[in-house]
Amino acid sequence: MNPDYPPLTAAFLRHQTELRQFLSRRVDCAETAADLLHDTFLHIVDYPNQVQIANSRAFLYRVAGNLALDHLRSHARRQARDGGDLDEEWPCSCPQPEQFVQVWQQWRAVNLWLGDLPVFSRQMLYLYRIDGKSQRQVAVELGVSERHVEHVLSRAGKLLAEMRLSDDSY
Repeated sequence: MNPDYPPLTAAFLRHQTELRQFLSRRVDCAETAADLLHDTFLHIVDYPNQVQIANSRAFLYRVAGNLALDHLRSHARRQARDGGDLDEEWPCSCPQPEQFVQVWQQWRAVNLWLGDLPVFSRQMLYLYRIDGKSQRQVAVELGVSERHVEHVLSRAGKLLAEMRLSDDSY
């Protein structure tokens, strides 16, 4: 080691390996630890009154620890402000164009199918599926038997299933 080095620089060169390990444990990232070690050196290289420092190793640890703490606080503020790290695979909550077209086509097909149903059957389906009424409530409201409502709804469900299976665009 060059005897012309200032005391803190000489201490830094002696303890840089353990300082790097200390910083790496603090920030949990080897690259950031290397950057902080470099910043530590830049802080101490021109430090005035180096001769007056009684324990240069403790001083180096204090400087490195403070830089690590500043980094962690800055990182936490950035995370809070920005909402965290952006994942490249973050799914978009908006429907994709293909999904939109597919759903629109399905809606159109169902709407056409509903238009072709007899009014009475359509009314049963709306009361049961849209209004959320039970088959018994639908039967009472329309003045038909519960078995008739069950038959109409069952047939409508089968027709919808067949329509979906026969259409390749879905």
